Amino acid sequence: APARDFDGGLVRRWPYILTQADALALLRLRRPWPRWQRWSLGALALSSGAAVALLPPATVGPWGSTRFVLVLAGGAVLGALVLLAVRGLWRRRQAARMVPTPRPAVFEEWIDCIAATQIDGTDEDYLSPELIGEVLLTRSHIFVTSHSTTLVIPNRALPDAPALAAHLRDLAQGPYYF
Repeated sequence: APARDFDGGLVRRWPYILTQADALALLRLRRPWPRWQRWSLGALALSSGAAVALLPPATVGPWGSTRFVLVLAGGAVLGALVLLAVRGLWRRRQAARMVPTPRPAVFEEWIDCIAATQIDGTDEDYLSPELIGEVLLTRSHIFVTSHSTTLVIPNRALPDAPALAAHLRDLAQGPYYF
């Protein structure tokens, strides 16, 4: 149950345990692909075409035939699967670096700000309502973004995650009276 201490400024507090799954959820947020991943995708397309060109004609068939197109498409699909597998392994490695072992964390709502334990450290990040950029509610987490940080709050720590997400969106809309 959230603590209520209006005299000290703390309105509500939710403790939870941060795990690698929380870091992985942050890394899986939809973001533009970094430059190196876009280059990898281009290199994949070129290498699949080159691989098909190097296969013996008896295997591939004549240029433009159905078999040729199927082999080319199969090579591209296989390459894309390899690329996605490498990307998934890279994300898991990054998540393990962010949260090497499960650790205690807390999300707090204060009269003038919200605070949460950093996903990649032990300090807390504080966001006043005007610094809240976007509040994303997923099946497993609430992500509160600002220009410099993203707060990660697992839904398992909250009694009613959709209500809290709606409340945080309202806070971000203003007006700001303290």
